[in-house]
Parts: sequence; structure tokens; C-alpha cells
Amino acid sequence: MSTDFETLFSPYLGLRLSAFDNMKLIAAVLAEANESYDCIEASVHCKDNLQVQQSGYFVRWHDRWVFCGVTNDYHAAIALFTQIEQINMASISVKDVPIMSMQQVSFMCIESAHFDHC
Repeated sequence: MSTDFETLFSPYLGLRLSAFDNMKLIAAVLAEANESYDCIEASVHCKDNLQVQQSGYFVRWHDRWVFCGVTNDYHAAIALFTQIEQINMASISVKDVPIMSMQQVSFMCIESAHFDHC
């Protein structure tokens, strides 16, 4: 792996965007860094009750999984997902996410910050 999670994403770890916007942001950052990745939607078993599953967005980047949030979350944080065994691998579907320029990412972050305070 040419770069690590903290190096690429430290400017964005404090942001709270929608789960899908987080996935677009991660895709843009990785594309800018010429890294390969897959954008994925998958079901995840809840920590407290393995019978309950939630659908979430992930970006699989090399051997790491970056969690973008559950699909209906509008205020999610970006985080490394280390409990891969909780992902229902049969539920994985690859998503086609538009690649934004870093300028578009900046606008998205500014827009989100503005509406969070209105």
C-alpha cells in the first residue's frame, strides 16, 4: 500500500456527511492519489445483536475497509472498519460512484458545514 489511512484522510475525519457523500469523498481522495478501490454496499451485523443487520456503505481499499456509514445516515463519520467478520459477504453489491474533483469535494464540505449551522 503506497499510503496509509491517516495520511490521506486526516483532513476529513472530523467531517460528518451523509454516508453516500462520505463514499464519494473517499473515492475522490483515492482517485486523486491514484489508488485502486471499490465502493460497496453491504449488510453488517450489529455489535449487540448478531440477528440484526444494517445496510452500510464501505470503500474497500487494498486490504482495508473504510466505513462510510449506514445507508440512511445523514451525519456519519469516516472510519476504518476492522471487524470484517461482521460483514455479510453475500450481501455485497458494488456501487458506481461518480468521481469528484478535489474542488468539488471542497464545495461539498463547505455546503455541508453551512447547512449544519442553519
